[in-house]
Amino acid sequence: MTNNPKIKICGVKDIKISKLLLDLNIDFLGLNFIEKSSRFISLKEGKRIINEINIYKKIINTKINVVGLFQNHEVEYVNSIIKTLNLNYVQLCGSEDYNYSQKINAHIIKMIHIKDDEKKEIIESQIESSQKYADYIILDTFSTSSKGGTGKSFNWDKFKDLFNKEIFIAGGLNPYNISDLNTKYRPWGVDVASGVEINNIKDISKIKAFVKNLNSK
Repeated sequence: MTNNPKIKICGVKDIKISKLLLDLNIDFLGLNFIEKSSRFISLKEGKRIINEINIYKKIINTKINVVGLFQNHEVEYVNSIIKTLNLNYVQLCGSEDYNYSQKINAHIIKMIHIKDDEKKEIIESQIESSQKYADYIILDTFSTSSKGGTGKSFNWDKFKDLFNKEIFIAGGLNPYNISDLNTKYRPWGVDVASGVEINNIKDISKIKAFVKNLNSK
């Protein structure tokens, strides 16, 4: 099965869920190295997940892009984790810019946060600037307390003209609204974390329902 749009499941913390994502042909798996996040994992935990993923990928003959999430970390720290885990992508969730990105030894995904009263022109400008160094962009809902996984959607209709190729839509996605998003706006990619969790823990049934409803016609 080929996902259309692309699917990114973020904040994975255990091997069982990691293997499920491989079974479901999920395109991107996110490991969160932002210390203040509820989805933070240590390098040791990351190693364990990556090792199991690499074994399982060979068994079922599939692949997945592994993304490490960071927020204003020292470049040396980010590059050390990239090297240790052989990450495919680094997701920059803070104020990192072009100069910062040029020092990172991996492909870049840049997160852009949208406030309730944000002007579309401002976000469009941020996208254009970020695309100079990032392979992909994530549009997510702004929060003063979190850099992702807020469980809140931004105004899709207001920003629909920006839902172009190589841009993920995030923020408040779940199994119940994902079909509506896909039907009305046809995003290139979707990114979900809290929407497939119960009590801050990834839930197998919710992940399966999310994928099924996204790909339903």
